[in-house]
Amino acid sequence: METEAQDERLAIQQEHELPPQTFDPDRYNRDGTLLLAGKPYPWQVWDGQQLGKYIALDTETLPIAGPADIPKLCMLSISDGRQHYVAKPDQLPELLQRHLPVGCHIICHNISFDFWVMDRYLALANEQAARNWLWQAVDQHRTHDTMLLSGLVTLALADDDRLPSLADAAQQYLGIQLDKDSYRLRYGETLGKRWQDIEPGFCEYAAADAVTTWLLFTRLTHQAAAICQQHQLPRQYGFLTEALQVKAAIGLQRISYNGLTVDLDRAAQLAAAVDADIWQAVETLKDIDANIWHRFKKTGQLKTGKDSGLPQLNQTTLQQHLDRIAKQHGLDIPTTETGKPSLSVNQCWTQYRHLDPVVDAYCRYTEQTKLRTFFTGLTQPRIHPRYRTMVRSGRTSCSGPNIQQLPSGSPVREAITARPGSLFFTIDYNSLELRTLATVCQNQIGFSKLRDVLVAGIDPHSYAAAMFAGCSLDDFNRLPNRKQLRQQAKVFNFGLPAGFGPAALVDHAKFAYGLELTLPDAERFVHQLTQQVYPELGLYLAEDTLGILAAKLQTDRVQVQTLWPQDWQLSMLRKVLAGTPSKADGTPYQPQAVDRIWQQLQNICRNTELLPHIQARNTAADSPLRKLLFSAVATTTGRLRGGVRFTAAKNAPFQGLAADGCKQALWQLTRAGYRVVAFIHDEFIIELNRLDDIDAAAADIPRICSEAMQPFVPGIPVPCEFALTERWHKGAEPVFDDAGRLQVWYPANQHRLGPYIRKPVSPPAADAVFTLVNCE
Repeated sequence: METEAQDERLAIQQEHELPPQTFDPDRYNRDGTLLLAGKPYPWQVWDGQQLGKYIALDTETLPIAGPADIPKLCMLSISDGRQHYVAKPDQLPELLQRHLPVGCHIICHNISFDFWVMDRYLALANEQAARNWLWQAVDQHRTHDTMLLSGLVTLALADDDRLPSLADAAQQYLGIQLDKDSYRLRYGETLGKRWQDIEPGFCEYAAADAVTTWLLFTRLTHQAAAICQQHQLPRQYGFLTEALQVKAAIGLQRISYNGLTVDLDRAAQLAAAVDADIWQAVETLKDIDANIWHRFKKTGQLKTGKDSGLPQLNQTTLQQHLDRIAKQHGLDIPTTETGKPSLSVNQCWTQYRHLDPVVDAYCRYTEQTKLRTFFTGLTQPRIHPRYRTMVRSGRTSCSGPNIQQLPSGSPVREAITARPGSLFFTIDYNSLELRTLATVCQNQIGFSKLRDVLVAGIDPHSYAAAMFAGCSLDDFNRLPNRKQLRQQAKVFNFGLPAGFGPAALVDHAKFAYGLELTLPDAERFVHQLTQQVYPELGLYLAEDTLGILAAKLQTDRVQVQTLWPQDWQLSMLRKVLAGTPSKADGTPYQPQAVDRIWQQLQNICRNTELLPHIQARNTAADSPLRKLLFSAVATTTGRLRGGVRFTAAKNAPFQGLAADGCKQALWQLTRAGYRVVAFIHDEFIIELNRLDDIDAAAADIPRICSEAMQPFVPGIPVPCEFALTERWHKGAEPVFDDAGRLQVWYPANQHRLGPYIRKPVSPPAADAVFTLVNCE
């Protein structure tokens, strides 16, 4: 068996041109630290030696001074798995120009940091040729990140999106420990010194990072290659889309460095309005039930949080109210491990806020307190939100503050303004996820009416609304209530692929669109949408639970269908495996019915790894039975999620595809030298100098966005919507003068703040040293 495994690894290595796995435990001390001071990993000073195809590189810098600071480069460490060197900053241009033109690859851990450190040095040193090669290596997918690759492998195996530090990854994959404290903050001491005057520990510490990064790369690429081979995943964007994630990481780090300007006076006004709304919700809940807030026993006063100053909810009392409401209205609300209703607002209660004043006030309190945390980050005139390159869906996330999660109708965005002398060019994609959904359906099913509609340039919502109304598109466009009918169609076009059933769509229509729908109407529209309007959706959204179960149990599908032929039986099986064997109203299933399910599973299971868990009736949180009905799902770009629920399995392919296309567009915008200052899933905010040729930018930026997305939705047009503003407004629209030139958009209640001067040629940017020229 071991020989077969070795043969398989060798075949993968040769097929994908990977470096061999050279990890040898004997090359480490007993405590796991690298033996770098002597054999077998001696470090040397780099003196122009030619390295191998894959080069691990790590930068050592001065301490980071702040969120906008790209720290000064102090030392480089490099390894190709056989040779291990340290180098001084002035050797970086030669290192890159010697190796990148001949097809070598650069490997880093957290490449977004190392990339901008190197780019800064090359720009200040006026080493444009080496800088061009660095950027072109990213274009050509010859830059790698073991942090991102580790996250992608973990996502593929366990649907986990953790991105480990180098020390954590070394421990997890290599079983070695790295010293991360001795020299990390002291590299300024090495600047200007001769090698013989530098304490050897600085070089040993640096070399350890490069060697470990190279070893990680070999381990992870072999593992990623095996996953791609097993699931027949494409590699045009690297293993598991690593190349796209590298581009996104670099672009997102640039956004963080750029930062956003805050109007502190406006932020204070908006924060006061949020606080007033929070206390109104507090009073509403207090009037309904005074015990819904924690109080001091002696004084009866409300207990408040030490940091927030806000009252503390009594979750037990709140859950009692929510449990009552759920039973009263027959709501299928997820429960906690103790059987109490979930308190999640976004996932559970927002759609039901109209049913009861407790739900509405609780949702309002939760939403506004979350919004309040956003204002805690708006105390400085410049903010630098931090982006996480990848979460499980393939999208990005944001913190400090989280500008990606602002409610769509909130005026908070108005506190974000362009720098003096600049304007915001905001651009986002039109119905992007419908376009990626059409692409996925075309690939999986072989046809897509939705794709045909989009290719023809027809509005998909109007088309669906016309079908619902039973009239032609021309007749629909003459209807006086066409706008309302189109909004109604949007509820189903967006909601159904997101996993909403008819009942949830009724609530979603009321909350998100202000539309009244009956349940019979929702059921009729769902049937029409999936059978007549876009029939591919009916096939795409069909759940193959029996096939998934048969594959996991390694048994015959017919046997599975014989045991559990009805949906309610599969639902019961699902709840038993989840450790919550009870009906929607909380009534436990009969013990003999539960026993029968376990016995059926034991009789039919041929999977020797699962059988002991079935025999033990193991439904613990880490039990593989919890994911028995989950399935792995991949994007057409080649990223895999290793075992997800039905809704996520249907969302992931098209949502992840849209995210990947947006990441490519972000890279292209960064590559073109545009100052992107914010990224919100499918929206970019770009800061333009008022003296720039705005019309040229207004033509160029949409072109870049559309062309970058095109390979991800081949054959489908990808229009973009954009506007020019002084502040960030969600409702901004394009405004043109009589000559067709783009003008600044202002809200109806806002006057222009100053003159808008137009000149065809822009002066050099203030931070031109970091502004990339087009390096073709």
